[in-house]
Amino acid sequence: MADPRFYDRLGPLTIDEIAALSGAAISDSGHRTAEIDGLAPLDEAGPGTLAYIDSAKPSSGERRFDGVAVLARPELEERLADLGACILLHDHPRTAFARASAGLFRCKSLVGNVRVATDASIAASAHIAPDATIGAGAELGADVEIGPGAVIGPGCRIGARTRVGARAVVQCADLGEDCNILAGAVIGESGFGVAVSGEGLVDVPHLGTVDIANAVTIGANSCVDRGLFGATRIGEGSKIDNLCHIGHNTQVGRHVAMAAYAGISGSCVIEDGVLFGGRVGLHDHVKIGKGARIGGNSAVAHNVPAGETWQGDPAQPIRQHMRQVAELRRLVKAKTKKKD
Repeated sequence: MADPRFYDRLGPLTIDEIAALSGAAISDSGHRTAEIDGLAPLDEAGPGTLAYIDSAKPSSGERRFDGVAVLARPELEERLADLGACILLHDHPRTAFARASAGLFRCKSLVGNVRVATDASIAASAHIAPDATIGAGAELGADVEIGPGAVIGPGCRIGARTRVGARAVVQCADLGEDCNILAGAVIGESGFGVAVSGEGLVDVPHLGTVDIANAVTIGANSCVDRGLFGATRIGEGSKIDNLCHIGHNTQVGRHVAMAAYAGISGSCVIEDGVLFGGRVGLHDHVKIGKGARIGGNSAVAHNVPAGETWQGDPAQPIRQHMRQVAELRRLVKAKTKKKD
């Protein structure tokens, strides 16, 4: 469910209203007046929530969906009906879900020209630049520093002694103590969730958060996207260099280090003590095991076991990568020698 500190609730909506917003067809007219007031991924959906399914199977298990409104393709209608769902049919369920979501929740915005909201909780020892902006309900701990032009969105919590640099933006996020958010960093912006339909691309609203533990550094002009549902997390003591990107719902462990230009796709898991060289890229849903090392310029498309060192594009165990590089050099040298 969307955190009320960060999101305004616009619902509830009836199934009829959701159908009108999304362009979906209602499978059973008996459900038209049922009310929906929440959003959830299908595996977590309960009565009164809206979910969607884009795959060929309703779920990995045999759980029921009584009281759950599910946007689905027509071929799943009979199966979902057997599981008790209120079904809305659409050829592009994710697109329909994106449109319906906008009618249920909205990210809170900064109000008018007020620089510091009157209901913000700010410790007496906090230092706020005159042109910084602090949103409604935000909480700033002891000795927090907010730099020139920085923006702290509604409901955000900033732990003691954390520094937010010039022009940095924090929204939909909780920051721990002793963090260092460098100039221009953006924490808690919407992730890159895009639904594809016959009418083009549609942004999928992100209704999650960002949770940053103590003593984390986020480099200048780096971005940490909030979750689609739930939180994007960065563990204690992790250090993110300048110009890095961490996608929505990624889970970063403790004492992880990322050099500049690292790009982490959504829903990755990076365990404790992982080290990234510069310009490392991760495919979505990849897991990097505890203490692994990824060499610079590597593109990782598969899970990396704990403690291993991988390198290359595509990334692979470093010994295997080096053997391939050596073989390629040998072949090139032999070909050149033959021509000479």
